[in-house]
Amino acid sequence: MKHSQYGNRRFSVRLLTLLCALGLNAACLFAVEPVTLYVSPSGNDAWSGRLAQPSADKTDGPLASVQAARDAARRFRAAAPGAGVTILLAGGTYRLGEPLVLEPADSGTAEAPTVIAAAPGQSPVLSGGQVIRGWTKGEGGVWTAACPWAVGDKAFKQLWVNGRRRTRARTPNEGYFTIAAKAPVGLDPKTGKDNPPSHTAFLFAPGDVKKWDDLEQAVFVVFHSWETSLLHPASVDESARLVSFTGRAAWPFERWGGGQRYYVENVRAALDAPGEWCLDHKSGLLHYRPVEGEDMTAAQVVAPRLSRLVELRGDAAKGQLVQHVTLRGLTFSHQDYVLPPTGYSDAQAAVSVEAAVMADGARHCRFESCEVSHVGGYGLWLRRACKDCLVVRCRLKDLGAGGVRVGEAARAAGDELESSGNLVENNHIHDGGHVYAAGVGVWVAQSSHNRIRYNDIHDFNYSGMSVGWNWNDAPNRTHDNLIELNHVHHVMRGVLSDGGAIYTLGVSTGSVIRQNHFHDVWSYKQPPLGWGVYLDSTTSGYTVENNVVYNTTSGGFMCSNGGHENVVRNNVFALHANHTLWPYWHAKPNAFRRNIVYLTQGTLFVPFTESTLRQRIKEKQPMGDWDENLYWHTGGADELKFFRMDFSQWKQLGLDGKSVVADPKFATVSGYDFRLADDSPARKLGIESIDVSKAGLYGDAEWIAEAKRESRPPLPLPPPPPPPAEQSVADDFESTPVGAGPRLAVVSGQQQGASIAVSTERAAGGKQSLKVQDSAALEPAWQPHVYYEPHMRKGTVRQAFDVYLAPGCQVQVEWRDTTAYPQCIGPSIRLAAGAKADQPGSVSAAGKKLADLPAGRWTRIEIETVLGSRTYSLAVTPADGQRQSFADLPCAGGEFRELHWAGFISIHAADAAFYLDNMEIRKK
Repeated sequence: MKHSQYGNRRFSVRLLTLLCALGLNAACLFAVEPVTLYVSPSGNDAWSGRLAQPSADKTDGPLASVQAARDAARRFRAAAPGAGVTILLAGGTYRLGEPLVLEPADSGTAEAPTVIAAAPGQSPVLSGGQVIRGWTKGEGGVWTAACPWAVGDKAFKQLWVNGRRRTRARTPNEGYFTIAAKAPVGLDPKTGKDNPPSHTAFLFAPGDVKKWDDLEQAVFVVFHSWETSLLHPASVDESARLVSFTGRAAWPFERWGGGQRYYVENVRAALDAPGEWCLDHKSGLLHYRPVEGEDMTAAQVVAPRLSRLVELRGDAAKGQLVQHVTLRGLTFSHQDYVLPPTGYSDAQAAVSVEAAVMADGARHCRFESCEVSHVGGYGLWLRRACKDCLVVRCRLKDLGAGGVRVGEAARAAGDELESSGNLVENNHIHDGGHVYAAGVGVWVAQSSHNRIRYNDIHDFNYSGMSVGWNWNDAPNRTHDNLIELNHVHHVMRGVLSDGGAIYTLGVSTGSVIRQNHFHDVWSYKQPPLGWGVYLDSTTSGYTVENNVVYNTTSGGFMCSNGGHENVVRNNVFALHANHTLWPYWHAKPNAFRRNIVYLTQGTLFVPFTESTLRQRIKEKQPMGDWDENLYWHTGGADELKFFRMDFSQWKQLGLDGKSVVADPKFATVSGYDFRLADDSPARKLGIESIDVSKAGLYGDAEWIAEAKRESRPPLPLPPPPPPPAEQSVADDFESTPVGAGPRLAVVSGQQQGASIAVSTERAAGGKQSLKVQDSAALEPAWQPHVYYEPHMRKGTVRQAFDVYLAPGCQVQVEWRDTTAYPQCIGPSIRLAAGAKADQPGSVSAAGKKLADLPAGRWTRIEIETVLGSRTYSLAVTPADGQRQSFADLPCAGGEFRELHWAGFISIHAADAAFYLDNMEIRKK
């Protein structure tokens, strides 16, 4: 019967081919039956694919590869336009020699789609990997296998043993090395000017880095707050402890202070721990040290050979689209990443990293119940001109970077080229950042009208979700996106900083973040920034409502760097370690209404954010709709401070007129159930109880249970961080290598020809001093600058230093507290050199000139104050000159009480320099 049915269908296809050749529209003559093609690991690409099993005489049966089935489907569609095609894959592993590419010729229609799916009850795997066999045991328990196909630029960079990712040999095995210092400044051979290698080299501690025999294949993985760089060494000088790289890091080394982390991988000398491997890029020999219990004679070892597994390859600019294609029930595994000779470094979110499954110019395409796993980059990317596509009930795990991406970093030239209107729903996205730590669970940029719903996202090293890609108010295409009912948790994991459960950027009119369950966002300690809802860099146009946010490093909600016209209402922000809110009061105000803010420790607000509030008050501008909120601190109302104000003082500013300080009566805080009791005082304010039980996966019990099996309970809050320790300074810069930065200070603004480094050009004593070189091309005007962090809270404090100003240089010397700028400023003096070498300059404070600054000579400056006294004294002593003293000078800001920042700011945009020597900051 099957053969008869097959014969009838074959006759129909031949007839349709004839009709098409005659120019007749076959679809108009009679309905075309859809065709089903079968693929099996036991199949043969010479067969028809119309039988699920081989025929009795072994002359026909399923195809062996999905590419052959695709080609057969193309032939069928060419003969029968408008007919549906289903390709069913039997269980087993299909080794891909090349990516599965679907083009416009593979398109279906709404009524007759193209479907590539798992056969019922089957679990096919499309693998870009190769099984490695022929293992031999060598010395020290290391096993070796030959991979002659993996030499040079064909070398693989990942390995899986019995389905588990194994570690490329690294040093140290656990934790990190830390950069010892910035690299010395050298001369640019093209310009002859100082060329600070702030992005291309650094100094390492003794013994951390060696000139290994296989150094050329080493990779340095360097951590930059919210990103990483993967850099190839160009050279190592062990005596100078200097490593230089073939490429440039996106962020300067030690931008966030000393102790920057890195590790080195892929050198044979680091192969010293179970589960580590190393591939010799010249010989193709793979060395592996098994974990306990692994039998290398029976283990399945897989290395990736492809950098892409699937491509939907349309071109919307040419009107060539891939439409109505569904991939269902398929697993895509074993994809490698590409690391060019210059290495890798992105500004944020591993934005340049591609995905195992790529789509361009796709319309109405669906990824249903698929898995993307064991890959080196992102999982799936609806990149350019993808519209009305679905990613539903998929599993993305063991990811080199992140999960799902929608849109591009660059704004599309027209609507037709924008990705929009896509649905990412009910997906389990987890275990990422294995290669590119900054990969995020779901990334959406320059893309509108998308729905990101019911996803469970966890175990990433950076943010759970990222939406938007503009750091200003410039027009962009990210708007009208809906992010709802997602469960995002256990992200950042102490690896990276400055991220959140959800992180946003730029104008996003009409976008909504609602009914999400965000918790356990634990950042690295430097800087300690891990938020629940993080609206960064002029984020505007969002409605943030009915979310439950708890257990984060720095707080539940952040709106910084120009965020405006957002509505934040009916959320719970509870149980945060360091702070709870980072507000921003913009001239176009935000609304913060009917929220519950619940503290057990830390501060309500990040202290320095008061500056934007004070600016609105000073300019008599509205501060936004900030009312009907409930605040509570479990230590009592006296523990709750609104910056340095109590609640009544806070209300006098015109904020929170109807708000209350009261226990909200949650169901059970210890059980993380933040629903409200019937008699909760929050209900009287119009605050509604939030049930997050529906957030995350939905469907059959096994699917829902999967995320719970992979999850962990919320972590208890760590104790509040201790206040920073006092730091005295005594530095004559003689022990710091020439060209390196100051040992005890933080530097900023080393770009556009500006630099801050120890120099031998001149010195007040000894042979060295700290040179701060400004540049006329550098903006803003307060760059570059260098500062110390004394963290002195009481007593009499003295700062003294020698300074030399080149002609045209102007320097602001300031002490600051942690409160809002400019109220935080204490002692503040301005040093200005004459315009010419023989013209004296001036020393000014409190708006008045106090003394001359001799030209071409060192001058000793001494500043002293009793912290909290509101005045300070100043002494100016030119070299070989008379000491001049000035008492009772007023502090510049009204809130200065403690010394946390002592800085030197080059405030005149000019190609001029100043020098510092014999720096001293101490308590008397």
